[in-house]
Amino acid sequence: MNTLVPEAERPGGGRPSAIAASRRLLTRPLGAAVVLLLCYATASLFMDPMGSLGTDTGGKVATMEVMAGRPLSLDPDVGYWAADADPEADDHGLFYTARIGDRFVNVTTLPMLELGAPLYRIGGYRLALVLPMLGALAAAFAARRLARRAGGDDSRGWTAFWVIGLASPMAVYALDFWEHAPGVAFLLWGFVALLGAVDAASTRRGLGAGVLAGLAFGAAYSMRTEALVYGFVATLVVAVYLLWCRRWVQTVVDGVGVVLGLAVSVAATTGLEILVLGESFRSGRASGTVGSGGSGLELRLKEAVVTGAGLFADLETRSLVVAGIVAVALLATAFFAGRPGGGRIAAVAAAVAVALFVIRIGRGVGFVPGLLAATPLAAVGLARLPGDRNARLLGVIAVGALPLVWLFQFTGGAGPQWAGRYVLTSGAVLAVLGVVALPELPLWGRRFFVTASVVVTVMGLVWLAERSHGVGEAARDVAAFPEDVVISTEAFWLRELGAVYAGADTRWLSARDSEALDDAFVIVGGADAGSFALLGVDDGEDAPPTVEGFSVVGQRDYTWLGVPFVAVSYARAG
Repeated sequence: MNTLVPEAERPGGGRPSAIAASRRLLTRPLGAAVVLLLCYATASLFMDPMGSLGTDTGGKVATMEVMAGRPLSLDPDVGYWAADADPEADDHGLFYTARIGDRFVNVTTLPMLELGAPLYRIGGYRLALVLPMLGALAAAFAARRLARRAGGDDSRGWTAFWVIGLASPMAVYALDFWEHAPGVAFLLWGFVALLGAVDAASTRRGLGAGVLAGLAFGAAYSMRTEALVYGFVATLVVAVYLLWCRRWVQTVVDGVGVVLGLAVSVAATTGLEILVLGESFRSGRASGTVGSGGSGLELRLKEAVVTGAGLFADLETRSLVVAGIVAVALLATAFFAGRPGGGRIAAVAAAVAVALFVIRIGRGVGFVPGLLAATPLAAVGLARLPGDRNARLLGVIAVGALPLVWLFQFTGGAGPQWAGRYVLTSGAVLAVLGVVALPELPLWGRRFFVTASVVVTVMGLVWLAERSHGVGEAARDVAAFPEDVVISTEAFWLRELGAVYAGADTRWLSARDSEALDDAFVIVGGADAGSFALLGVDDGEDAPPTVEGFSVVGQRDYTWLGVPFVAVSYARAG
Protein backbone atom coordinates (compact mmCIF):
# COMPACT_ATOMS: atom_id res chain seq x y z
CA MET A 1 0.00 0.00 0.00
CA ASN A 2 1.35 3.42 -0.98
CA THR A 3 1.14 5.42 2.22
CA LEU A 4 2.93 8.45 0.73
CA VAL A 5 -0.09 9.59 -1.32
CA PRO A 6 -2.78 11.39 0.73
CA GLU A 7 -6.05 9.51 0.69
CA ALA A 8 -7.96 12.49 -0.73
CA GLU A 9 -5.64 12.50 -3.77
CA ARG A 10 -5.97 8.80 -4.56
CA PRO A 11 -8.37 7.71 -7.28
CA GLY A 12 -11.62 6.78 -5.56
CA GLY A 13 -10.30 8.09 -2.20
CA GLY A 14 -12.72 8.01 0.70
CA ARG A 15 -12.80 11.75 1.37
CA PRO A 16 -15.24 13.84 -0.63
CA SER A 17 -13.79 16.28 -3.11
CA ALA A 18 -13.78 20.00 -2.43
CA ILE A 19 -16.67 20.45 -4.86
CA ALA A 20 -18.72 17.74 -3.19
CA ALA A 21 -17.98 19.20 0.24
CA SER A 22 -19.04 22.65 -0.92
CA ARG A 23 -22.22 21.25 -2.39
CA ARG A 24 -23.02 19.51 0.86
CA LEU A 25 -22.41 22.76 2.75
CA LEU A 26 -24.71 24.70 0.45
CA THR A 27 -27.51 22.13 0.73
CA ARG A 28 -27.60 21.87 4.51
CA PRO A 29 -29.86 24.40 6.31
CA LEU A 30 -27.27 25.63 8.80
CA GLY A 31 -24.44 25.80 6.27
CA ALA A 32 -26.62 27.51 3.67
CA ALA A 33 -27.85 30.05 6.22
CA VAL A 34 -24.33 30.92 7.34
CA VAL A 35 -23.05 31.26 3.77
CA LEU A 36 -25.98 33.44 2.69
CA LEU A 37 -25.60 35.73 5.71
CA LEU A 38 -21.87 35.99 5.06
CA CYS A 39 -22.63 37.01 1.47
CA TYR A 40 -24.97 39.73 2.74
CA ALA A 41 -22.49 40.92 5.36
CA THR A 42 -19.70 41.11 2.80
CA ALA A 43 -21.85 43.02 0.33
CA SER A 44 -22.91 45.45 3.07
CA LEU A 45 -19.28 46.49 3.52
CA PHE A 46 -19.46 48.17 0.11
CA MET A 47 -22.37 50.34 1.29
CA ASP A 48 -22.03 53.68 3.07
CA PRO A 49 -23.83 53.32 6.43
CA MET A 50 -24.95 56.94 6.14
CA GLY A 51 -26.90 56.28 2.94
CA SER A 52 -29.79 54.04 1.94
CA LEU A 53 -32.10 52.93 -0.85
CA GLY A 54 -34.85 55.45 -0.21
CA THR A 55 -36.24 58.24 1.88
CA ASP A 56 -38.35 55.93 4.08
CA THR A 57 -35.16 54.28 5.28
CA GLY A 58 -33.73 57.70 6.04
CA GLY A 59 -36.67 58.40 8.33
CA LYS A 60 -36.09 55.15 10.21
CA VAL A 61 -32.37 55.82 10.54
CA ALA A 62 -33.10 59.31 11.89
CA THR A 63 -35.46 57.79 14.44
CA MET A 64 -32.95 55.16 15.55
CA GLU A 65 -30.25 57.82 15.75
CA VAL A 66 -32.39 59.81 18.16
CA MET A 67 -33.43 56.69 20.10
CA ALA A 68 -29.76 55.74 20.48
CA GLY A 69 -29.37 58.80 22.69
CA ARG A 70 -32.10 57.49 24.98
CA PRO A 71 -30.81 54.11 26.23
CA LEU A 72 -33.45 51.43 26.86
CA SER A 73 -36.17 53.69 25.49
CA LEU A 74 -38.91 52.53 23.10
CA ASP A 75 -39.95 56.11 22.34
CA PRO A 76 -39.62 56.91 18.59
CA ASP A 77 -40.15 60.65 19.10
CA VAL A 78 -37.78 62.53 16.77
CA GLY A 79 -38.51 65.92 18.33
CA TYR A 80 -39.08 69.23 16.59
CA TRP A 81 -37.23 72.47 17.24
CA ALA A 82 -40.07 74.59 15.79
CA ALA A 83 -42.96 72.78 17.51
CA ASP A 84 -44.39 76.00 18.97
CA ALA A 85 -44.51 77.77 15.60
CA ASP A 86 -45.57 74.67 13.63
CA PRO A 87 -47.48 72.37 16.03
CA GLU A 88 -48.73 70.04 13.27
CA ALA A 89 -45.19 69.56 11.88
CA ASP A 90 -46.21 70.61 8.39
CA ASP A 91 -42.70 71.94 7.76
CA HIS A 92 -40.76 69.41 9.82
CA GLY A 93 -37.30 68.76 8.39
CA LEU A 94 -38.08 65.04 8.25
CA PHE A 95 -40.92 65.20 5.78
CA TYR A 96 -43.90 62.94 6.52
CA THR A 97 -43.50 63.45 10.28
CA ALA A 98 -46.82 63.19 12.12
CA ARG A 99 -47.72 64.56 15.51
CA ILE A 100 -49.13 61.82 17.76
CA GLY A 101 -50.00 63.22 21.16
CA ASP A 102 -46.94 65.15 22.27
CA ARG A 103 -44.59 63.13 20.07
CA PHE A 104 -43.32 63.70 16.54
CA VAL A 105 -43.13 60.36 14.71
CA ASN A 106 -41.60 59.69 11.30
CA VAL A 107 -42.22 55.98 10.91
CA THR A 108 -45.16 54.02 9.54
CA THR A 109 -44.53 50.76 11.41
CA LEU A 110 -43.07 50.09 14.84
CA PRO A 111 -42.06 46.40 15.22
CA MET A 112 -38.95 46.40 13.05
CA LEU A 113 -37.90 49.81 14.34
CA GLU A 114 -38.16 48.71 17.97
CA LEU A 115 -36.18 45.55 17.21
CA GLY A 116 -33.57 47.47 15.25
CA ALA A 117 -33.03 50.30 17.74
CA PRO A 118 -31.06 48.19 20.28
CA LEU A 119 -28.86 46.84 17.49
CA TYR A 120 -28.31 50.38 16.23
CA ARG A 121 -27.27 51.52 19.72
CA ILE A 122 -24.67 48.77 19.87
CA GLY A 123 -23.26 48.67 16.36
CA GLY A 124 -24.85 51.43 14.33
CA TYR A 125 -26.53 50.98 10.97
CA ARG A 126 -24.43 48.00 9.90
CA LEU A 127 -25.53 45.91 12.86
CA ALA A 128 -29.16 47.00 12.45
CA LEU A 129 -29.02 45.52 8.93
CA VAL A 130 -29.04 42.08 10.56
CA LEU A 131 -32.84 42.35 10.66
CA PRO A 132 -33.46 42.74 6.90
CA MET A 133 -30.73 40.16 6.27
CA LEU A 134 -32.57 37.66 8.48
CA GLY A 135 -35.77 38.59 6.66
CA ALA A 136 -34.21 37.78 3.29
CA LEU A 137 -32.81 34.54 4.73
CA ALA A 138 -36.27 33.56 5.98
CA ALA A 139 -37.72 34.39 2.55
CA ALA A 140 -35.12 32.14 0.91
CA PHE A 141 -36.01 29.24 3.20
CA ALA A 142 -39.71 29.81 2.53
CA ALA A 143 -38.95 29.77 -1.20
CA ARG A 144 -37.26 26.40 -0.76
CA ARG A 145 -40.31 25.02 1.00
CA LEU A 146 -42.70 26.47 -1.60
CA ALA A 147 -40.66 24.98 -4.43
CA ARG A 148 -40.96 21.56 -2.79
CA ARG A 149 -44.70 21.96 -2.26
CA ALA A 150 -45.09 23.11 -5.88
CA GLY A 151 -43.74 19.82 -7.23
CA GLY A 152 -40.01 20.47 -7.22
CA ASP A 153 -37.51 17.98 -5.86
CA ASP A 154 -34.90 18.77 -3.22
CA SER A 155 -32.52 20.11 -5.86
CA ARG A 156 -35.18 22.53 -7.14
CA GLY A 157 -35.85 23.55 -3.56
CA TRP A 158 -32.25 24.51 -2.93
CA THR A 159 -32.05 26.26 -6.29
CA ALA A 160 -35.05 28.35 -5.26
CA PHE A 161 -33.30 29.14 -1.97
CA TRP A 162 -30.19 30.50 -3.67
CA VAL A 163 -32.11 32.27 -6.43
CA ILE A 164 -34.33 34.16 -3.99
CA GLY A 165 -31.41 34.78 -1.64
CA LEU A 166 -28.82 36.00 -4.15
CA ALA A 167 -30.42 36.51 -7.57
CA SER A 168 -33.65 38.31 -6.77
CA PRO A 169 -34.76 41.66 -5.29
CA MET A 170 -34.46 40.09 -1.82
CA ALA A 171 -30.68 40.45 -2.12
CA VAL A 172 -31.09 44.21 -2.59
CA TYR A 173 -33.63 44.67 0.19
CA ALA A 174 -31.50 42.57 2.55
CA LEU A 175 -29.00 45.44 2.57
CA ASP A 176 -31.39 48.27 3.37
CA PHE A 177 -33.21 48.88 6.66
CA TRP A 178 -36.66 48.57 5.20
CA GLU A 179 -39.45 46.13 6.08
CA HIS A 180 -39.74 44.56 2.63
CA ALA A 181 -37.54 41.51 3.15
CA PRO A 182 -39.12 40.36 6.44
CA GLY A 183 -42.57 41.33 5.13
CA VAL A 184 -42.17 39.08 2.09
CA ALA A 185 -40.77 36.31 4.30
CA PHE A 186 -43.84 36.33 6.55
CA LEU A 187 -46.17 36.23 3.54
CA LEU A 188 -44.31 33.35 1.91
CA TRP A 189 -44.41 31.35 5.14
CA GLY A 190 -48.12 32.13 5.36
CA PHE A 191 -48.54 30.60 1.91
CA VAL A 192 -46.57 27.55 3.07
CA ALA A 193 -49.00 27.13 5.97
CA LEU A 194 -52.05 27.46 3.71
CA LEU A 195 -50.68 24.89 1.28
CA GLY A 196 -50.16 22.64 4.28
CA ALA A 197 -53.89 22.95 4.93
CA VAL A 198 -54.63 22.04 1.32
CA ASP A 199 -52.34 19.01 1.51
CA ALA A 200 -53.97 17.76 4.72
CA ALA A 201 -56.10 14.71 4.04
CA SER A 202 -58.55 15.63 6.81
CA THR A 203 -59.24 18.24 9.46
CA ARG A 204 -57.14 16.44 12.04
CA ARG A 205 -54.80 19.41 12.21
CA GLY A 206 -57.64 21.53 13.53
CA LEU A 207 -57.07 25.26 13.45
CA GLY A 208 -53.29 24.90 13.32
CA ALA A 209 -52.51 25.59 9.67
CA GLY A 210 -54.98 28.46 9.42
CA VAL A 211 -53.76 30.05 12.65
CA LEU A 212 -50.16 29.87 11.51
CA ALA A 213 -51.08 31.48 8.20
CA GLY A 214 -53.06 34.21 9.96
CA LEU A 215 -50.20 34.92 12.36
CA ALA A 216 -47.81 35.21 9.42
CA PHE A 217 -50.15 37.50 7.47
CA GLY A 218 -50.66 39.67 10.54
CA ALA A 219 -46.93 39.92 11.16
CA ALA A 220 -46.43 40.90 7.53
CA TYR A 221 -49.19 43.52 7.82
CA SER A 222 -47.41 45.06 10.80
CA MET A 223 -44.66 45.92 8.32
CA ARG A 224 -46.32 46.19 4.90
CA THR A 225 -49.87 47.40 4.21
CA GLU A 226 -50.17 45.37 0.99
CA ALA A 227 -49.83 42.21 3.10
CA LEU A 228 -53.57 42.46 3.76
CA VAL A 229 -54.22 42.10 0.04
CA TYR A 230 -51.95 39.07 -0.29
CA GLY A 231 -53.37 37.46 2.83
CA PHE A 232 -56.93 38.02 1.65
CA VAL A 233 -56.30 36.71 -1.87
CA ALA A 234 -54.37 33.66 -0.62
CA THR A 235 -57.07 32.75 1.89
CA LEU A 236 -59.80 33.25 -0.71
CA VAL A 237 -58.03 31.12 -3.33
CA VAL A 238 -57.44 28.27 -0.90
CA ALA A 239 -61.01 28.49 0.44
CA VAL A 240 -62.47 28.33 -3.08
CA TYR A 241 -60.31 25.31 -3.87
CA LEU A 242 -61.35 23.49 -0.69
CA LEU A 243 -65.00 24.23 -1.41
CA TRP A 244 -64.58 22.93 -4.94
CA CYS A 245 -63.16 19.75 -3.41
CA ARG A 246 -66.22 19.60 -1.11
CA ARG A 247 -64.08 19.89 2.00
CA TRP A 248 -66.67 22.05 3.70
CA VAL A 249 -65.62 21.57 7.29
CA GLN A 250 -61.95 22.16 6.57
CA THR A 251 -62.79 25.36 4.70
CA VAL A 252 -64.55 26.75 7.73
CA VAL A 253 -61.88 25.53 10.17
CA ASP A 254 -59.01 27.01 8.16
CA GLY A 255 -60.89 30.25 7.56
CA VAL A 256 -61.57 30.66 11.26
CA GLY A 257 -57.93 29.83 11.98
CA VAL A 258 -56.69 32.54 9.62
CA VAL A 259 -58.98 35.12 11.19
CA LEU A 260 -57.88 34.15 14.70
CA GLY A 261 -54.19 34.24 13.81
CA LEU A 262 -54.57 37.59 12.06
CA ALA A 263 -56.47 39.01 15.02
CA VAL A 264 -53.73 37.95 17.43
CA SER A 265 -51.00 39.54 15.28
CA VAL A 266 -52.93 42.77 14.79
CA ALA A 267 -53.75 42.92 18.51
CA ALA A 268 -50.07 42.51 19.37
CA THR A 269 -49.06 45.29 16.98
CA THR A 270 -51.82 47.57 18.23
CA GLY A 271 -50.77 46.86 21.80
CA LEU A 272 -47.20 47.84 20.97
CA GLU A 273 -48.38 51.11 19.42
CA ILE A 274 -50.52 51.94 22.44
CA LEU A 275 -47.67 51.02 24.79
CA VAL A 276 -45.17 53.21 22.96
CA LEU A 277 -47.33 56.07 21.64
CA GLY A 278 -50.50 55.94 23.70
CA GLU A 279 -52.65 55.29 20.62
CA SER A 280 -52.79 53.16 17.48
CA PHE A 281 -51.86 54.58 14.09
CA ARG A 282 -51.30 51.56 11.83
CA SER A 283 -55.01 50.89 11.27
CA GLY A 284 -55.50 54.51 10.30
CA ARG A 285 -52.79 54.21 7.67
CA ALA A 286 -54.47 51.10 6.25
CA SER A 287 -57.89 52.76 6.15
CA GLY A 288 -56.33 55.75 4.41
CA THR A 289 -54.88 53.45 1.79
CA VAL A 290 -58.28 51.83 1.23
CA GLY A 291 -59.95 55.22 1.06
CA SER A 292 -57.61 56.39 -1.70
CA GLY A 293 -58.03 53.19 -3.71
CA GLY A 294 -59.23 53.67 -7.25
CA SER A 295 -58.40 57.38 -7.41
CA GLY A 296 -56.36 58.61 -10.35
CA LEU A 297 -56.95 55.50 -12.47
CA GLU A 298 -54.85 56.74 -15.39
CA LEU A 299 -51.86 57.29 -13.12
CA ARG A 300 -52.43 53.93 -11.45
CA LEU A 301 -52.50 52.21 -14.83
CA LYS A 302 -49.19 53.80 -15.80
CA GLU A 303 -47.63 52.88 -12.47
CA ALA A 304 -48.91 49.32 -12.86
CA VAL A 305 -47.06 49.07 -16.19
CA VAL A 306 -43.87 50.50 -14.67
CA THR A 307 -43.93 48.30 -11.57
CA GLY A 308 -44.99 45.34 -13.65
CA ALA A 309 -42.17 45.31 -16.17
CA GLY A 310 -40.44 48.71 -16.30
CA LEU A 311 -36.74 49.02 -17.03
CA PHE A 312 -36.64 52.79 -16.61
CA ALA A 313 -37.69 54.73 -13.53
CA ASP A 314 -40.17 57.18 -15.04
CA LEU A 315 -43.70 57.31 -16.47
CA GLU A 316 -42.76 58.70 -19.88
CA THR A 317 -44.56 57.12 -22.84
CA ARG A 318 -41.34 55.64 -24.23
CA SER A 319 -40.61 53.96 -20.91
CA LEU A 320 -44.11 52.49 -20.80
CA VAL A 321 -43.65 51.14 -24.32
CA VAL A 322 -40.27 49.64 -23.38
CA ALA A 323 -41.89 48.02 -20.34
CA GLY A 324 -44.46 46.38 -22.58
CA ILE A 325 -41.78 45.13 -24.98
CA VAL A 326 -39.71 43.75 -22.08
CA ALA A 327 -42.72 41.86 -20.74
CA VAL A 328 -43.57 40.38 -24.14
CA ALA A 329 -39.93 39.48 -24.88
CA LEU A 330 -39.34 37.71 -21.56
CA LEU A 331 -42.68 35.89 -21.60
CA ALA A 332 -42.26 34.86 -25.24
CA THR A 333 -38.76 33.54 -24.56
CA ALA A 334 -40.02 31.51 -21.61
CA PHE A 335 -43.09 30.21 -23.43
CA PHE A 336 -41.60 29.24 -26.81
CA ALA A 337 -38.16 28.03 -25.76
CA GLY A 338 -37.95 24.29 -26.23
CA ARG A 339 -41.39 23.96 -27.84
CA PRO A 340 -41.72 22.44 -31.32
CA GLY A 341 -41.43 25.20 -33.88
CA GLY A 342 -40.89 27.85 -31.23
CA GLY A 343 -37.12 27.98 -31.20
CA ARG A 344 -36.81 30.88 -33.64
CA ILE A 345 -39.46 32.97 -31.86
CA ALA A 346 -37.77 32.33 -28.50
CA ALA A 347 -34.35 33.27 -29.89
CA VAL A 348 -35.63 36.54 -31.38
CA ALA A 349 -37.49 37.41 -28.19
CA ALA A 350 -34.40 36.68 -26.10
CA ALA A 351 -32.29 38.86 -28.39
CA VAL A 352 -34.76 41.73 -27.99
CA ALA A 353 -34.68 41.35 -24.20
CA VAL A 354 -30.88 41.28 -24.17
CA ALA A 355 -30.70 44.40 -26.34
CA LEU A 356 -33.03 46.31 -24.00
CA PHE A 357 -31.11 45.22 -20.91
CA VAL A 358 -27.83 46.25 -22.55
CA ILE A 359 -29.28 49.67 -23.35
CA ARG A 360 -30.52 49.99 -19.78
CA ILE A 361 -27.15 49.05 -18.29
CA GLY A 362 -25.40 51.33 -20.76
CA ARG A 363 -27.30 54.29 -19.35
CA GLY A 364 -25.82 53.68 -15.92
CA VAL A 365 -26.99 52.00 -12.76
CA GLY A 366 -30.28 53.12 -11.27
CA PHE A 367 -33.68 51.89 -10.20
CA VAL A 368 -35.21 49.03 -12.18
CA PRO A 369 -38.82 49.42 -11.06
CA GLY A 370 -40.47 46.49 -12.84
CA LEU A 371 -41.26 43.08 -11.37
CA LEU A 372 -40.43 41.14 -14.54
CA ALA A 373 -37.44 43.32 -15.43
CA ALA A 374 -35.84 42.91 -11.99
CA THR A 375 -36.92 39.26 -11.58
CA PRO A 376 -36.62 37.64 -15.04
CA LEU A 377 -37.24 34.15 -13.63
CA ALA A 378 -40.74 35.33 -12.71
CA ALA A 379 -41.48 35.35 -16.45
CA VAL A 380 -40.72 31.62 -16.54
CA GLY A 381 -43.08 30.99 -13.64
CA LEU A 382 -45.80 32.97 -15.40
CA ALA A 383 -45.33 31.53 -18.89
CA ARG A 384 -44.54 27.93 -17.91
CA LEU A 385 -46.68 27.56 -14.81
CA PRO A 386 -45.98 24.05 -13.49
CA GLY A 387 -48.87 21.62 -13.67
CA ASP A 388 -48.74 20.72 -10.00
CA ARG A 389 -51.90 21.69 -8.08
CA ASN A 390 -50.06 23.72 -5.48
CA ALA A 391 -48.11 25.50 -8.20
CA ARG A 392 -51.33 26.54 -9.86
CA LEU A 393 -52.73 27.81 -6.56
CA LEU A 394 -49.57 29.84 -5.96
CA GLY A 395 -49.73 31.22 -9.48
CA VAL A 396 -53.33 32.34 -9.00
CA ILE A 397 -52.40 33.99 -5.68
CA ALA A 398 -49.40 35.81 -7.15
CA VAL A 399 -51.23 37.07 -10.23
CA GLY A 400 -54.62 37.57 -8.60
CA ALA A 401 -53.21 39.93 -5.97
CA LEU A 402 -51.58 42.25 -8.51
CA PRO A 403 -54.68 44.20 -9.66
CA LEU A 404 -55.72 44.84 -6.07
CA VAL A 405 -52.26 45.99 -5.04
CA TRP A 406 -52.05 48.31 -8.02
CA LEU A 407 -55.53 49.64 -7.27
CA PHE A 408 -54.76 50.54 -3.65
CA GLN A 409 -51.01 51.24 -3.56
CA PHE A 410 -49.72 54.73 -2.79
CA THR A 411 -49.28 56.67 -6.00
CA GLY A 412 -46.43 58.92 -7.02
CA GLY A 413 -43.51 56.64 -6.21
CA ALA A 414 -43.51 53.96 -8.88
CA GLY A 415 -40.25 55.03 -10.49
CA PRO A 416 -37.80 55.37 -7.60
CA GLN A 417 -38.16 51.84 -6.27
CA TRP A 418 -36.55 48.51 -6.97
CA ALA A 419 -38.62 45.70 -8.55
CA GLY A 420 -42.00 47.22 -7.72
CA ARG A 421 -41.67 47.11 -3.94
CA TYR A 422 -45.41 46.76 -3.38
CA VAL A 423 -45.53 43.62 -5.54
CA LEU A 424 -42.35 41.94 -4.32
CA THR A 425 -44.32 38.98 -3.01
CA SER A 426 -45.76 38.22 -6.44
CA GLY A 427 -42.29 38.42 -7.93
CA ALA A 428 -40.86 36.05 -5.33
CA VAL A 429 -43.65 33.48 -5.79
CA LEU A 430 -43.42 33.58 -9.60
CA ALA A 431 -39.61 33.29 -9.40
CA VAL A 432 -40.01 30.14 -7.27
CA LEU A 433 -42.42 28.70 -9.84
CA GLY A 434 -39.92 29.68 -12.53
CA VAL A 435 -37.22 27.68 -10.78
CA VAL A 436 -39.55 24.66 -10.62
CA ALA A 437 -40.29 25.02 -14.35
CA LEU A 438 -36.66 25.58 -15.43
CA PRO A 439 -36.04 21.91 -16.43
CA GLU A 440 -38.66 22.34 -19.16
CA LEU A 441 -36.44 24.86 -20.93
CA PRO A 442 -33.48 23.98 -23.15
CA LEU A 443 -30.03 24.57 -21.70
CA TRP A 444 -29.63 27.96 -23.39
CA GLY A 445 -33.00 29.07 -22.00
CA ARG A 446 -32.08 28.08 -18.47
CA ARG A 447 -28.76 29.90 -18.75
CA PHE A 448 -30.47 32.97 -20.22
CA PHE A 449 -32.94 33.44 -17.38
CA VAL A 450 -30.54 32.60 -14.57
CA THR A 451 -27.88 34.91 -16.02
CA ALA A 452 -30.40 37.70 -16.52
CA SER A 453 -31.56 37.37 -12.91
CA VAL A 454 -27.99 37.46 -11.62
CA VAL A 455 -26.98 40.42 -13.80
CA VAL A 456 -29.94 42.61 -12.85
CA THR A 457 -29.48 41.77 -9.16
CA VAL A 458 -25.79 42.71 -9.33
CA MET A 459 -26.85 45.95 -10.98
CA GLY A 460 -29.19 46.56 -8.05
CA LEU A 461 -26.42 45.95 -5.53
CA VAL A 462 -24.05 48.25 -7.42
CA TRP A 463 -26.76 50.89 -7.56
CA LEU A 464 -27.40 50.58 -3.80
CA ALA A 465 -23.68 50.95 -3.09
CA GLU A 466 -23.38 53.97 -5.38
CA ARG A 467 -26.54 55.56 -4.05
CA SER A 468 -25.60 55.02 -0.40
CA HIS A 469 -22.27 56.76 -0.95
CA GLY A 470 -23.99 59.63 -2.76
CA VAL A 471 -26.50 60.07 0.06
CA GLY A 472 -23.73 59.74 2.65
CA GLU A 473 -21.73 62.47 0.93
CA ALA A 474 -24.77 64.75 0.95
CA ALA A 475 -25.45 63.98 4.62
CA ARG A 476 -21.92 64.96 5.61
CA ASP A 477 -22.06 68.12 3.51
CA VAL A 478 -25.38 69.28 4.96
CA ALA A 479 -24.27 68.45 8.50
CA ALA A 480 -21.32 70.82 7.94
CA PHE A 481 -23.49 73.76 6.80
CA PRO A 482 -22.52 76.83 8.87
CA GLU A 483 -26.02 78.35 8.86
CA ASP A 484 -28.28 78.07 11.92
CA VAL A 485 -31.22 76.60 9.94
CA VAL A 486 -31.51 74.58 6.72
CA ILE A 487 -34.68 74.85 4.60
CA SER A 488 -35.08 72.34 1.79
CA THR A 489 -37.41 72.98 -1.14
CA GLU A 490 -37.12 69.28 -2.04
CA ALA A 491 -39.50 67.96 0.59
CA PHE A 492 -38.08 64.45 0.93
CA TRP A 493 -34.40 65.29 0.59
CA LEU A 494 -33.47 66.05 4.21
CA ARG A 495 -35.33 62.91 5.25
CA GLU A 496 -32.88 60.97 3.08
CA LEU A 497 -30.08 62.31 5.26
CA GLY A 498 -31.44 60.85 8.48
CA ALA A 499 -28.05 59.51 9.58
CA VAL A 500 -26.99 63.04 10.60
CA TYR A 501 -30.27 64.01 12.22
CA ALA A 502 -29.89 64.68 15.95
CA GLY A 503 -33.39 65.37 17.19
CA ALA A 504 -34.65 68.79 18.20
CA ASP A 505 -31.10 70.15 18.02
CA THR A 506 -31.18 69.72 14.24
CA ARG A 507 -32.76 72.84 12.82
CA TRP A 508 -34.16 71.59 9.53
CA LEU A 509 -37.32 72.56 7.67
CA SER A 510 -38.77 70.99 4.53
CA ALA A 511 -41.25 72.76 2.26
CA ARG A 512 -43.46 70.76 -0.08
CA ASP A 513 -44.77 73.81 -1.98
CA SER A 514 -44.59 77.60 -2.17
CA GLU A 515 -47.11 78.05 0.66
CA ALA A 516 -45.09 75.79 2.95
CA LEU A 517 -41.93 77.68 1.95
CA ASP A 518 -43.50 80.96 3.01
CA ASP A 519 -44.44 79.35 6.33
CA ALA A 520 -40.83 78.16 6.73
CA PHE A 521 -39.59 81.73 6.22
CA VAL A 522 -41.99 82.91 8.93
CA ILE A 523 -40.75 80.20 11.30
CA VAL A 524 -37.13 81.21 10.77
CA GLY A 525 -37.98 84.88 11.11
CA GLY A 526 -39.54 84.29 14.49
CA ALA A 527 -36.73 82.08 15.76
CA ASP A 528 -33.38 83.03 17.26
CA ALA A 529 -31.64 82.24 14.00
CA GLY A 530 -29.07 84.62 12.61
CA SER A 531 -28.80 82.78 9.29
CA PHE A 532 -30.31 80.01 7.20
CA ALA A 533 -29.53 78.07 4.04
CA LEU A 534 -32.14 77.58 1.34
CA LEU A 535 -31.35 74.23 -0.28
CA GLY A 536 -32.85 72.98 -3.52
CA VAL A 537 -32.24 71.58 -6.98
CA ASP A 538 -30.39 74.08 -9.16
CA ASP A 539 -32.58 74.73 -12.19
CA GLY A 540 -30.38 77.64 -13.28
CA GLU A 541 -33.38 79.90 -13.78
CA ASP A 542 -35.05 81.21 -10.63
CA ALA A 543 -33.39 83.95 -8.61
CA PRO A 544 -33.22 83.42 -4.84
CA PRO A 545 -36.49 84.56 -3.20
CA THR A 546 -36.57 87.73 -1.15
CA VAL A 547 -37.08 87.00 2.55
CA GLU A 548 -38.16 89.77 4.88
CA GLY A 549 -35.55 90.48 7.52
CA PHE A 550 -32.80 88.54 5.71
CA SER A 551 -30.40 89.19 2.85
CA VAL A 552 -28.54 86.86 0.54
CA VAL A 553 -24.85 86.64 1.46
CA GLY A 554 -23.57 83.73 -0.60
CA GLN A 555 -24.21 80.59 -2.57
CA ARG A 556 -22.69 77.10 -2.67
CA ASP A 557 -23.10 74.49 -5.40
CA TYR A 558 -23.20 70.72 -4.87
CA THR A 559 -23.79 67.65 -7.00
CA TRP A 560 -25.34 64.68 -5.20
CA LEU A 561 -26.48 61.52 -6.98
CA GLY A 562 -25.76 63.28 -10.25
CA VAL A 563 -28.24 66.07 -9.48
CA PRO A 564 -27.06 69.70 -9.13
CA PHE A 565 -28.09 71.35 -5.86
CA VAL A 566 -27.61 74.92 -4.70
CA ALA A 567 -27.52 76.24 -1.14
CA VAL A 568 -28.27 79.97 -0.91
CA SER A 569 -27.03 81.48 2.32
CA TYR A 570 -29.14 84.14 4.06
CA ALA A 571 -28.11 86.31 7.02
CA ARG A 572 -30.39 88.33 9.24
CA ALA A 573 -30.32 91.97 8.15
CA GLY A 574 -29.06 94.60 10.52
